[in-house]
Amino acid sequence: MMFGLLKQRRRLRLRAQPFPGDWMRMIERNVPFFRRLSANDQAELLGHTQVFLAEKRFEGCGGLAITDEIRMTIAAQACLLLLHRKTDYFPRLLTILVYPSAYMVEERRQIEDHVWEEGTMTRLGETGRRMGSLVLSWEAAKSGAADPSDGKNVILHEFAHQLDYENYAADGVPELATREQQLSWREVMRAEFASLRAADETGIPTLLDTYGATDSAEFFAVATEAFFERPHALCTRHPKMYAELQRYFHQNPVEYLDEKIKAN
Repeated sequence: MMFGLLKQRRRLRLRAQPFPGDWMRMIERNVPFFRRLSANDQAELLGHTQVFLAEKRFEGCGGLAITDEIRMTIAAQACLLLLHRKTDYFPRLLTILVYPSAYMVEERRQIEDHVWEEGTMTRLGETGRRMGSLVLSWEAAKSGAADPSDGKNVILHEFAHQLDYENYAADGVPELATREQQLSWREVMRAEFASLRAADETGIPTLLDTYGATDSAEFFAVATEAFFERPHALCTRHPKMYAELQRYFHQNPVEYLDEKIKAN
C-alpha cells in the first residue's frame, strides 16, 4: 500500500513538471499526430510522457546510440494509448530496445501438426508477455509516426500488445472495466476477426492489415493501428468494432481529426 502511494505521488510530480522546450520541438517535428490533439489532450499526453520516460529504460542495439529524439518519438506515441484512462503505464514493460532499421531473428514456427519451419526472419518490432521488453526498428518507428493516416504504426502496434498483456494473457482482450463490456467485446471482435480471416483466405481487399488474421492478439494490435490512424474508414466500415475500441480507449479520433487535418 505504501509503495503504491509513493509511486502515485511520484507520478503526479512528474506529470506536473514543465515539459522541456527542446523535447516539445522534437515531438512536434516527429509526431504530427500531436498537433491534431486538443490543448487538454496535448497537456495530458506530455504529462504521461514524463512518467513514461522516467520509468522505462531505452537501449540501443546494432550500434544505435539512443538520443532524446528517439525517446520522445517513441514515448509520445506510446502514451497516446493512455489518454483519458486510469493507467499503470504498461506495467509489464521495463525496457525498449531500438535497432537502427529492420533486424533479423532466428525463428522456429509450426506449419502444421508435427511440422516445424526454422529460418531467419526480418522484423520491425516485437514484444511478448514474458519478455519485459519491447523491440523496435527506429527507421520503421520514425516513418510510421511521420504519416499518421496510413494505418500502419509499429509503435501503436507493439504497445497495443502491452495493453493486451495487462490481464495476464495474450488473447486480444485488454483489461476491460465491466463484465458487460467483456461480453460485448468478445462478441464483436470474434465476428470481426472471423471476417478478416475469411477475407485473407479469399484475397478480398480489407481496411485492416491482414497480418491481423494471424491470431486474436495480432488482430487487436492491427485494429488499434486503424482506430487511431484511419478512424473515419474504420467507423464507416466497421462501426461495431470502432465503438468497442472507442469505449475501451475513451477516445474518439474521428472527432478531433477533421479540422486538424485541414489545418495541417
